[in-house]
Amino acid sequence: MTLLFKKHNFYLSLIFSLLLTVISLWIIPIPGKYVSKLMKKERTSTNEILVYNDLDNDGNSELLRFVKDFIGRPALIIENRGKVLFQWNLNGVFARGTFYHCMDADNNGKKEVVIFTCENDSIFMNAIDIQTQEKIVNREFITRYKKTKGRIDFGIHKAITLDVNKDGNNEIIFAVACAFSHISRKLAVFDFKNNTLHISEKAGCHIGWNIQPCDLDDDGKFEFLGNIHSPGNSKIDYPYSDQFSWLMVCDDQMKYKFPPRNIGKYPAFTFESVFQGKEEKCIAIFYNYSGLDDTPFLALYSSQGILIRKKLIKDSVGLRSAVMSVLQGEDNNLIALYRSNGIVEIYNELLEKIAERESSPFLGATMKSDIDNDGVDECLFIGSDRNELIVTRKDYSHPVSILLDDDIKDMHHSMFLQNNTPMIHINMNNYSYLFSYTKNFLYAFRYLVYILTFMATFLMFHFMGKLYQYYLKRQYEDEKRITELQVKAIEQQMSPHFTLNILNSIGNLYENHDKQKAQYYFGKYSKLLRITLISSGEISIPLKDELNFTQSYLELEKLRLNNGFQYHFLDNDHIPDIKVPKFLIQTFVENAVKHGIFPLQGKRSANIQVNYKHTKDHFCITIEDNGIGRELAKLQNIPSTGKGLSILDEILQLYKRFESRSINYKIEDKYPEKEESGTKVTIIISNN
Repeated sequence: MTLLFKKHNFYLSLIFSLLLTVISLWIIPIPGKYVSKLMKKERTSTNEILVYNDLDNDGNSELLRFVKDFIGRPALIIENRGKVLFQWNLNGVFARGTFYHCMDADNNGKKEVVIFTCENDSIFMNAIDIQTQEKIVNREFITRYKKTKGRIDFGIHKAITLDVNKDGNNEIIFAVACAFSHISRKLAVFDFKNNTLHISEKAGCHIGWNIQPCDLDDDGKFEFLGNIHSPGNSKIDYPYSDQFSWLMVCDDQMKYKFPPRNIGKYPAFTFESVFQGKEEKCIAIFYNYSGLDDTPFLALYSSQGILIRKKLIKDSVGLRSAVMSVLQGEDNNLIALYRSNGIVEIYNELLEKIAERESSPFLGATMKSDIDNDGVDECLFIGSDRNELIVTRKDYSHPVSILLDDDIKDMHHSMFLQNNTPMIHINMNNYSYLFSYTKNFLYAFRYLVYILTFMATFLMFHFMGKLYQYYLKRQYEDEKRITELQVKAIEQQMSPHFTLNILNSIGNLYENHDKQKAQYYFGKYSKLLRITLISSGEISIPLKDELNFTQSYLELEKLRLNNGFQYHFLDNDHIPDIKVPKFLIQTFVENAVKHGIFPLQGKRSANIQVNYKHTKDHFCITIEDNGIGRELAKLQNIPSTGKGLSILDEILQLYKRFESRSINYKIEDKYPEKEESGTKVTIIISNN
């Protein structure tokens, strides 16, 4: 065993450390590249919507309190560090959805606030300059709407800011979307400088979510793509009815770049995004059909809406809420398809799937927003448990879970800046949450952590292996030394002189025709030899066996000395089940016979008595004789090597180290004042 560990310790340590490293990193994984933590939670009024924005670009956000009903009308109250800067009262009611937008229209470093309201059957846009508190847009009519079952049936999707006409001033591009009152489906751009509004024409389908500006034909003018919903709520003869799915691209005047292409049926979501191919810019399409009569597909269309290639997606697992985005590469773009079961599939320009990785499962998409102020939008999703907001990077990687107290609905999120440090603010269900969203500094050192974890476990196992080798070697050496000492003890106890005397005594019995007695003592001698041989490979034997061995030995010595002494043992029925070194008791009994009893032959009766007592802490054995005592024994000319006790002392030292049990003894004269005092040996065996 020692040789095996010595030879393979390195490889065993390597295997065990690898296993432990994998298990430990699986049980306690290093958090992802980004982490989030709840920093603050407050209860809010049911009459308010709270949003943060850094309006003056000083690195600290102002609080925008949208009061839904302020004396019968909506109002905006802007606060900075708890102090009210000003209040703006409006008419009507706030529109549904993301009805607010903060933008720097004139590029002066200060933002204006745009608010969409509705009155009667009309949707209006309002805007105010924060610095001057001047209304730069007052009730600009956008379009009409209808109510469904008495409820407002439209919403404003997140607007974007862009210098569309490249005059140095920014415009706002926004979408109005509705459910059953399809007359409100519009895409619009408003020019603050020239006070002009361009709005898309009457249509059952329109670009409504994730508006993306691009220059498809490199003519220096913007086109707009996005996501298009086909719920099947308009009549089939309605212009660009939502009974079908469409490929649509609008120019900077909100006119169609080319006649919309009918690409499928309802119910479906169509995702559009510009795709930079090796030779030309294309339009990447994900037609996510959720009915029974058609098949979802990925496709590439030319800048003029001509189909280039198409790939049917027949695996429907996790496809119902799936989303698509285009990833910019060094040479050309890739398409990322994010299924709701958490699988992200990567496709090249030939629409071949070239990679697949795992992200986080989700229930539905919300929107894209730059929540860490790095200039790139993150993607927000509702988690499978409905009370979980999942934030991913643009390519759906590095998901972070943000747990809320209730199902996500009517959520308004914004970026909260404090000393240029961004955090995520969420206002939902009468609560305001503030979460940090930061890079995990450990993530950059994750490989170092893996290596250090492996090295630490390897060194631990290697050290344990070396320690175990040392223990085995020491145990082996202790066993070997004890065996050598016990062989010496056997040589001492079973010397040729002792054996010849016993055999002569048994032979005399046979000569005197005392066959029965001869056979009895021969059996005792045989038992003595058998016990010695059987236990020759053992370091220790049961205490009861040692006592039996000693009794057999005394029987033979009694025969050899012509019944020159008597011996007495206490009842053996209550002897504890413990092991002791071989010859522990026999060594002292032999010394008693040889040095204490033998010199009394023919002078007076001799006696040896062995007693034992069991206590809570130890087991005590006493060996007493009425011999001549130790002082007179020294004067006797009795042949002896004098090594019996020294061998036993070394055995007991090794035994204590090997068995973790201490055995001590004490030898004393019973009556030191008398010339023939007798001897008493006390052996103490600990219970642990």
